[in-house]
Formats: sequence, structure tokens, C-alpha cells
Amino acid sequence: MRFVLRSTVPPITRVLLIESGSRELAERFAPVLRVVCGGAVDVDLLTCQHDPSADSPIFARKVYHTQDFPNGSARSKLLKEFRDNDYQALVLLCADSPILNRWKWWAALQLPAKILIANENADCFWLDIAHRRSAKGMLAARYGLQGAGSVKTLGELLLFPFVLGWLVIFATFLHLRRGLRLLFQPNRAATAR
Repeated sequence: MRFVLRSTVPPITRVLLIESGSRELAERFAPVLRVVCGGAVDVDLLTCQHDPSADSPIFARKVYHTQDFPNGSARSKLLKEFRDNDYQALVLLCADSPILNRWKWWAALQLPAKILIANENADCFWLDIAHRRSAKGMLAARYGLQGAGSVKTLGELLLFPFVLGWLVIFATFLHLRRGLRLLFQPNRAATAR
């Protein structure tokens, strides 16, 4: 991650697009990516799906499939290749889907690139200090902290420690009661004789 504390965007010639969710989302975002990063930008794609079709608007120069990198040594080689490719930007498609979630944030933490966050509506913002309100709004919407649902969600968050404490106390009481009963109960095998 680079340029998080600065709002400047470096000149972008190469982009790594990490597809998470349906292919439709990536295809809907591809024209927006061309507007944001420039029409002549080279796009590589990291996906767990099949290659984009020839008429797809993604125009991926190179496609990486996560299935080809099943273990740590293969992912280390992939990371080296990513660094050798010198991506100036990393696009994270943040759909409401856990697909490739670990891959997205693994790449974001490992690559020295400016990060562009995109959502299901093909809206996007750079992940930096200047766009912190956009990031906050997206997280609030994602976790139900907007509108009428926010009161319920905040109530659940506030009650969680008390509920957890009550459950721990109750489980401790039951286990102690069982232990005391086993300790002071006469041995049934000895009394049966």
C-alpha cells in the first residue's frame, strides 16, 4: 500500500484488477477504470473464474488464476511476479461477497501500489486520507450502520459483551455443579456390591 497518507495519484500505466464477486461487476467497472486511470492503461486480472471472453470490456493483458497458486511457495512466486510488473494501481472490487477476500487484502498489503476501491454500483474512490469519508460511508453501509438499522446494530454491539459474560458465567456454574456432584456422589459401583 502506497500513498495512503497522500491524496496524490501517481501516473498510472499498469493496473492489477482483483475480481471478487461476479464477472458482471468487473465488466461493469471496466469502462469506469478506463476513465479513472486513462484509456491506455494496461490491466492484468487476478480471478478465480474463467478467462474473460474476447468481447469482454475488461481487456486483460494477463490473467492470473488463484487456483494456479495453491500453496505458500507458489504465492511467493506470484508476489515476486506482481512486484516485477510494477503496478502503479491495485483495483479491489468490493462486492458484498467473500470471494477472493483474502487475496484482495493480501495483495493490498504486499504490493507498493495506490489502491482503488470499487463497489457493486461501479462507484470508486482511492484509498487515501482525502477519501476517508467515502471509505467510512462504504463501511457503514456494508455493516448496516446507516439508517434505521444502525440503532439495532449498535444495540447488538453494546449488548454483546454482557451476553457473552452471562454465557460464560452460566457455563462455569453448570460445570462446577457437575464437578461437585461427581466429587461428593457416593461411588455407585461400591454400593452395588
